[in-house]
Amino acid sequence: MAELSGSDRILIEAGHSSLQLEQLAVNDLSLNLGEYLEPSWTARKLVDAYRDYVAAGNSNRDQFQLMRRVFTETRGKCNRVFADVLSSHVKGYKYDCAKTMFGPNKDWDAFIRRSTATLERDGYVNTKLNVPPRLVEALASKVLAKFEAAHGSDKLKLTLKGSSGGLPQIKSSSVWLSTFDELYQIAADPVLLSIAQSYLGVPPIFNTPVVLLNSCVPLTDERELAGLAQLYHHDMDRLRFVKLFVYLTDVDESAGPHAVIRGTHRRRPEKLWEDGRHSDDAVLQAGGLEKDEVKITGKAGTVFLVDTSALHKGMHPRSKVRLMAQVQYVSTLFGKPLASVDHKVAQSRTTTNQDIIDSAELVRKYAGSIGVRFMQNYI
Repeated sequence: MAELSGSDRILIEAGHSSLQLEQLAVNDLSLNLGEYLEPSWTARKLVDAYRDYVAAGNSNRDQFQLMRRVFTETRGKCNRVFADVLSSHVKGYKYDCAKTMFGPNKDWDAFIRRSTATLERDGYVNTKLNVPPRLVEALASKVLAKFEAAHGSDKLKLTLKGSSGGLPQIKSSSVWLSTFDELYQIAADPVLLSIAQSYLGVPPIFNTPVVLLNSCVPLTDERELAGLAQLYHHDMDRLRFVKLFVYLTDVDESAGPHAVIRGTHRRRPEKLWEDGRHSDDAVLQAGGLEKDEVKITGKAGTVFLVDTSALHKGMHPRSKVRLMAQVQYVSTLFGKPLASVDHKVAQSRTTTNQDIIDSAELVRKYAGSIGVRFMQNYI
């Protein structure tokens, strides 16, 4: 087993220190939960689970399911309280928006305020920003090459054409995707980090990168739609989060745009708080669809953010494919258990897997340029 270098040891210790800041929030919640929330046995158990997470550095499956249950029972209020308490104990950063990839011609402070206000109100914001074509093309090309290697040239061609024998969806591997510098470049842009921090209340942690290729291969029933996240649902992997989406192909209504029901991160018909998938008919009958459904379209490079604790789905493409990248910005890693493969820096010293070694180099790079907390998931 290779020894950790001095710089890697410092990086890992700094990551632990970032986690320990959350102990202040745990202590606050333990003492004052009754002032923040109506009495709730499950909310109190969630404080205990959060304390155990801070001590262990990871959650278990039971704690994760408890968090999802409390979200539903309290209609999201418990999550907001926990996140607000955390933000009162973790200092924010000042990101240098002069270094953004999106150009110098905006009052970025005002733009960040407007974007945050829209997120708070609607649960999503279409930023009208576009990632530079060179980054979009490079990321799309790398992803498609990996998809071809995994599934074969013929299968990928059928999928891209939407032909019989193609796949309705291809999803990236988190192992090889974490080696793509282009994705970190986009997620680390200071304007996007500033919006995420303003919304979350704390400097965001990079979490759960994924690229999805959705094809117009016909589907036969709702079970297939449910399996592809193409029925309305809410996400709840972390206490508080906002997802960054980037279209890597042009997306109109025929290409399966991302759809969200405005405002449902805060309020929705009672039946729609249930965990699980909801058909369009069920959403319509509950009164949560007609006037508030938004379908987000745009050219390749389009950037939008969604608090996917709101009801959302990917529309199934009708005649085109959709290639889309996403990264989750989170306030804490409490929630869904972390995989051992996420610990890129430590694992890079004990493996011959080139993807993990390459990932670790990018973790070191962005922990140095953005901050250890940004890369906490991967340290």
